[in-house]
Amino acid sequence: EVSAAAQVRDLIPPVLRRFTSPHEATPRTHLLSNARYAVMLTVAGSGYSRWRDIAITRWREDATRDCWGSYIFLRDTQTGYVWSAGYQPTGVEADDYEVFFSEERAEIIRRDGDWSTTLEVVVSSEDDAEVRRISVTNMGTRARDLQVTSYAELSLAPQAVDMAHPAFANLFVQTEFVPETGALLGTRRRRSDEEATVWAAQVVVVEGETVGELQYETDRARFLGRGHHVRTAVSMIDGRPLSNTVGSVLDPVMSLRRTVRVLPGGTARVVFSTIVGPTRDQVLDLADKYSDPRVFERALSLAWTQTQVQLHHLGIGPDEAQLFQRLANAVLYSDAALRPSSEILGHSTLERAALWAHGISGDLPIVLACIDKAEDVDTARQLLRAHEYWRMKQLSADVIILNEKPVSYEQDLQGSLEALVRGSRLRLLPDIAGARGSIYLLRADLLSAQDRILLQQIARVVLLSRRGTLAEQVTRLQRRHREPPPLLPVRRADSRLDVPLPEWELEFFNGLGGFADSGREYVTILGEGLRTPRPWINVIANPSFGFIVSESGSGFTWSLNSHENQLTPWSNDPVTDSSGEVLYLRDENSEEIWSPTALPIRDDPAPYIACHGQGYSRFHHGSHGILVELLQFVPPEDPIKISRLALQNASGRSRRLSVTAYAEWVLGSAR
Repeated sequence: EVSAAAQVRDLIPPVLRRFTSPHEATPRTHLLSNARYAVMLTVAGSGYSRWRDIAITRWREDATRDCWGSYIFLRDTQTGYVWSAGYQPTGVEADDYEVFFSEERAEIIRRDGDWSTTLEVVVSSEDDAEVRRISVTNMGTRARDLQVTSYAELSLAPQAVDMAHPAFANLFVQTEFVPETGALLGTRRRRSDEEATVWAAQVVVVEGETVGELQYETDRARFLGRGHHVRTAVSMIDGRPLSNTVGSVLDPVMSLRRTVRVLPGGTARVVFSTIVGPTRDQVLDLADKYSDPRVFERALSLAWTQTQVQLHHLGIGPDEAQLFQRLANAVLYSDAALRPSSEILGHSTLERAALWAHGISGDLPIVLACIDKAEDVDTARQLLRAHEYWRMKQLSADVIILNEKPVSYEQDLQGSLEALVRGSRLRLLPDIAGARGSIYLLRADLLSAQDRILLQQIARVVLLSRRGTLAEQVTRLQRRHREPPPLLPVRRADSRLDVPLPEWELEFFNGLGGFADSGREYVTILGEGLRTPRPWINVIANPSFGFIVSESGSGFTWSLNSHENQLTPWSNDPVTDSSGEVLYLRDENSEEIWSPTALPIRDDPAPYIACHGQGYSRFHHGSHGILVELLQFVPPEDPIKISRLALQNASGRSRRLSVTAYAEWVLGSAR
C-alpha cells in the first residue's frame, strides 16, 4: 500500500510554493494536518504543533521576531560553527536558502560552507505525530562530526491558558526518559477531572554512523543558560553536553541530541518524531513504532494519499488549496494590507461586547467578506470552502459575510448567500478535533454604522468583492510584500576601552551582591560571566502607577492594575528576563551599540552594578570609554516613570553618541 502510494506520488507533479529568503515583512506560513494533529511552519523554520485544542509547543504571534517553534540545531564539533535547519532560531544567514511548501510536507534546503542540509516536515496520517527528517551532506574533503540537537518549549495546554500565565502553566508539566526506547516523555498533571490527559513523546533515529551516546534535556534553564535566549543557548554555543535532566523542571523543554560522523561526500539522516496521545502506554507504543528509520518514507507516502482524499472530498483543487494557505497566513499573522484603513481603525473605541448581539464572541480571528453584487457570490462560495479547508487544518476562525447590497424588494443576493451558508454549515464537522469557527451572515442595512465599523476594526482579514476575486485580492497582497532591509551586524570595538567603577564596600556579600548604605540599598555586581540565579527585582510604585526592574535592567510598567492595565509587556521569564523597555547607546562614529544595563546587550568583561533602594534603582556601567549612570524612579503622586541617564566621557576625546528609548506597547492585559 505504501509502495503503491509512493509510486503514484512520483508520477503526479506537486503544486509547490517556493521561497528563496526567510526575510519577509510578515512571516509566510504553511499548515500541515491529519485533521487532529496540526503543524504550522514559517519560511524561517518557526511555528507551532497542536493536538486537538492543546498547544503541544509554545507559540506566540510575533511577526517581527518569529522566534517560537520546534527547532533543530547543528554544530560542527571540529570548528564550533553553530547553525540551524531553518533560519530560526540561530539567525545564521545561509549561503543558499530555499523553502518548498506542498500539501503534504514542508521542506527547507540550505547550504552553509561545506554543509548542505535538507529539513522535511510531515504530519502522520495514521497517528497523532509529526516527523522531521534532516539530511546532512558533507561537501568537504575530510570526515566531520556533527551534533544534531532538537529543541522545543513544551506547553501541553490550551493556547489561551498558556498565554494567560505560562509560568504557572509550566508548574504542572513533568518529564521523564525511557531508556528502553530512547523516548523523552512529557505530561501535564491534571488540576481537575475536567482537564484532558495529554502525553507527548519524542524519539530520534539515525541513518548513518553515530558518535557517543544519546543525550537529552528537559530543563530550559540548563539548555539556554541564565540571561541567554534560544539564539545564544549555552548548550549550543559552548558545545557542553546536555545534562540528562528530567522531572518537575519548572520550565520544560524537549531536546534530544545525537552526534553523527559524515564522510566526505556522504549523507547522514536524522529523524525526530514527536508523538501525542491520551495515555503513557499509547505514546510509548508509538515511540517504539517511530524508532524505525523507514518511518519517514511511510509517513510521507500516506500523508500524500490522505491530502488527495481530503481535497477531493472538499472539492478543492491543488491550486485552490495553495490559495487558501496564503489567505490563512493573514489569519495567523495580522497583515496590514488586508486590514481596513487607519482612518477606520482609529474611528472609535473598540467595544467587542457589541458583537455579542449578533452571536459573535470575538474570541477567534475573524475573516470579513463584504458582498454588494449578486455576480460576486462566487467570492463568498470560495471563502466558505476556505473555511472548511482551514478547519481540516485545525485552524480556528470565524467567517462573517456582510451583504452590502442596497435594500430592495428583490432579495436575490440574500437568498443566494443564505443557501450557501446553510449548505456550508451542514458540511461542517462537529468540534470534536479542536478546530472551532462559525459562519455568520449579516445584512448591512440592519446594522448600525457603528457596528459596521466595529466589524472592520476587529476583523483579521477584510475582503471586498468589488476589489476582485479572492485569488486576485490575495495575489495582490503577496505582490505588496517586500523584503525588509537586511540586518546589519553590531559593530564591536577593535580595542576595549573599559572605565573602572568605584569599589563598593558591601555587607553580607555573597559573590554577587550585598547590602550598602547601612542596609538601605541592595547592590549586585555582575562581573564577567556572572549572573544572578533568578532575576533580582525592585518594585517601584505609588498607589496608582509603577514598574518593576531587575538587576539586568529588564521589567515592565503599569497603571492602576499591574495585570489588567500593563503599559509595556512583562515576560514573566526567569531564564531570559527579556524586556519591552530598553535604552540603547550608539557611538555615531564607530557604530558601536551597547546598553547601560546588563540586558539586552551584555558587554563583558566590563562589570554591571545595580543598586536597588526603596523607591528607586540605580545602574552603573563603564565601557566604550563612557561611564554610565541610570537612575529610575516614580514620583510619589504622579503617574510617570522617570529614567535619568548620566554619561561621563572618560575616553579623552570628543564623542558623538545617540540615546534611543524603545518601548513595546501593551495598553491592556495582553498585546
